Amino acid sequence: MIKLDDVVIGGDGGPKIVGVIFEPGHAQQAISDGADILEFRADLAHDLEGVLDDIDEVDVPIILTDRLVEEGGNAPMNRAEHVLPLLQHAAIIDIELMAPDRDALMAEVSTRGLPTLISYHDLDGTPPEATMLERMRTANRTGDMVKLAVTIEHLKDVPRLLAVSLAAQEEGMTFCVVPMGKLGSHLRPLMGTYGSSLLYGYVGKPISPGMLSVAQMKRGFDEVHTWL
Repeated sequence: MIKLDDVVIGGDGGPKIVGVIFEPGHAQQAISDGADILEFRADLAHDLEGVLDDIDEVDVPIILTDRLVEEGGNAPMNRAEHVLPLLQHAAIIDIELMAPDRDALMAEVSTRGLPTLISYHDLDGTPPEATMLERMRTANRTGDMVKLAVTIEHLKDVPRLLAVSLAAQEEGMTFCVVPMGKLGSHLRPLMGTYGSSLLYGYVGKPISPGMLSVAQMKRGFDEVHTWL
C-alpha cells in the first residue's frame, strides 16, 4: 500500500481508475468521467506546456510516464533530459523494469523523494505464469509498486493471468495487471476483483490495444462491483 497525495493505492480501499492523458483538455475530462488519478504520457504529448498547465489546475495525483519505444511508447532511449524537469509535476513515476536507463533514473528520482511504479510490458503475448510472477517479484523488490501488462492472444491465456494476479495479491504486492489486446478488453474492469489497484482508461482515443475509456472503465467496474 502506498499513498499518493491524499489517494491511497492498495489496501482495502478498492482499485483506483487512472485516466491516461497527453493532450490539453484531457485532464479535466478524465476527472469528469471518473478518474481518481491521471497518468501523463509525456512521450505522446505534442503540446507539453498545455498539458502541464492543465495538470497544475487539477487536484489529483499524477503518474509520470515517458514510455520507451521498445515497450509501446515514443520516448528515446536516453530520457533523462526529457523526464527530470517534469518530476515536479508528478506524485509517482513509471519506469520500465527492463529499461537500460532504469537504475540511473531511479537514482535521480530517489533524490526527489518520489515513489516508483516499476512496469513490465509484453506486446507479443502472455508469458508462462512463472515468468510473469518472477517479473512482478523483481519489480516489487526494485520499486514501490508493480505494473504487469501482457497481450491476451487466446482465451486460454486468461486463467494464467488471473492466477498471477491472485498470487501477487497473496504475496502482499501493491500492483496492477493490465490485459492488453482485443481479447483483454472484457477483463480490464474485472482486474480490481483480482487484486489490481489501478484500472487504466483513455480519454479521446485508446493508446494500447483493447483499452477502454475512463467512462467505460468506471461504468464497468461499478457494475461488476454490484455483483459481488
